[in-house]
Amino acid sequence: MALLLSAVIVALGPTAVAAGQASAAPGVPGFVGKTYASTAVTGEQIPGGGPLEVSFPAANRISLTAGCNRHIGDLRVDNSLLRLGSLASTMMACPGPRSQADAWITEFTREPLTWYSVGHALVLVGPGSQVLLTERPA
Repeated sequence: MALLLSAVIVALGPTAVAAGQASAAPGVPGFVGKTYASTAVTGEQIPGGGPLEVSFPAANRISLTAGCNRHIGDLRVDNSLLRLGSLASTMMACPGPRSQADAWITEFTREPLTWYSVGHALVLVGPGSQVLLTERPA
């Protein structure tokens, strides 16, 4: 994790690193209403290469896709932890390596994710993988 976070800080320059903190109003994380796409993964890679796309349409909702189906569900933010409820998903059949992307999301989100914001980037840490995501323009 330290190596990935160090690479982010170097790439983005001297920005403040916030673990579980937001610049928005208290109680509303800064990532709400934004969409992020992965630019680097350490640990277990996304089958088919991803990218992992994560959206936060509301303070208590999350949407994820890693190149196959879209997964949506409830989200609770506890300081630097993202606790996901059961995820519903579309049910498309995906060819080749992307057919395992949904299993990767299930494994990645089986435990609460630790999150850190670094400038316009978001780092999510789950079991076996750390993902650097950058904010997509609206």
